[in-house]
Amino acid sequence: MVIIKNERIENIPVLELFSKGKENEALPFVIFYHGWESRKERVLEYGYTLADQGFRVILPEAWNHGERAPLSNKERNALDFWEVVVQNVKEWPIISEYYIKQKKVRDDKVAVGGLSMGGITVSALLTQYETIHSAVVLMGSPAPTEFSKWLLKNYKIDGIALYDILDHNEVERKLSKLHTISLAKQPEKIANRPVYFWHGTEDPTVPIHLTENFIKNIQEEPYSQRLTFEKSEGVKHAVPREIILRTAEFFKRNF
Repeated sequence: MVIIKNERIENIPVLELFSKGKENEALPFVIFYHGWESRKERVLEYGYTLADQGFRVILPEAWNHGERAPLSNKERNALDFWEVVVQNVKEWPIISEYYIKQKKVRDDKVAVGGLSMGGITVSALLTQYETIHSAVVLMGSPAPTEFSKWLLKNYKIDGIALYDILDHNEVERKLSKLHTISLAKQPEKIANRPVYFWHGTEDPTVPIHLTENFIKNIQEEPYSQRLTFEKSEGVKHAVPREIILRTAEFFKRNF
């Protein structure tokens, strides 16, 4: 039986999942991030599946989402997307250190996973924290700069791409701020950790080609030899149940 517990770590609401009777034990530990315009409850299936396999799983609420969304404005501005990702990155040590201090993390090994914006968050986390043990990126891009350009070129106003309307020098200046969290710009920070990428081939929201190019460019490098990439033909922006199970298998195999 899996227990689901509401917690608040500083100002961050989280759901904590673990097997009944294991609340105070040091367990294999995963922090799993939800997607854009979603909330922590929407990834309970991931948390439950992992907790049922013996993990302690933490599902954080992203800034400006769910419980943290302002009551006066429930809609999120698309321009806030990267602010949310950066805030996730800043809050990771707050969450992980809290549970480590509680002695609830086996061997102090912290894994991370996420889907869509959560997967993008995971790639960003790998650039910042060497202590992350392993990671799963589901339909998320490791290339924030290129992904942002793709969005601008595919978002049209009166038939004209937004990218063609904007000042390109200003776009480049703003996007350069994302270089510090771009795994594509610093892939050596994978550092031979176990990392699993999955993507659907027909994803219209986060394009697979950016991930495919990233994997192709680094697959022979020594720092990427524990990296796994799988894709599902014909799948759009949704994670099949079999991939959720494979995520649990990946984490279990690499702890």
